[in-house]
Amino acid sequence: MARVVIADAGPLIAFASAELLSLLQALFGQVAITEAVRAECAAKLGKDAQAIVDAIAAGWMEVRSARAFGTQTLSPSLGAGESASIRLALEQPRDSLLILDDRIARRYALKAGLAVVGTVRLLDIAQRRGLIDEAAAVIERMPDMGYRISALLLAHIRT
Repeated sequence: MARVVIADAGPLIAFASAELLSLLQALFGQVAITEAVRAECAAKLGKDAQAIVDAIAAGWMEVRSARAFGTQTLSPSLGAGESASIRLALEQPRDSLLILDDRIARRYALKAGLAVVGTVRLLDIAQRRGLIDEAAAVIERMPDMGYRISALLLAHIRT
């Protein structure tokens, strides 16, 4: 099991918008985010941003700085939050798990040898552990909350 779980902004906002941010605490105990991810999550005021701020204040979500590999984006295709999250994971590549949904960021992280998991897989795991009733129902609601995610991905994961 990963000693350091690092979340990117997209999945955090998706879980917070679905009022399921606490699933990350239930699954992992502690979650790290970078300052760039915190800033991205707090950019729009709302209940999801407040839930993330509350998780940080509660101490189970921790803002960390990526000390290695500079501060610029790793690739022109990656955002600041994605780059910072990947850089943080690269500090402990064998002990890190990245929560990423962006396809390009996932590809970059996997090429770097990092372990990656996405929102759909986490919802599937949460359902299997009895933490939520139905992952598919949550995924169906996410587009209404502004988060694009494919319901077909859940079927693909389960095959």
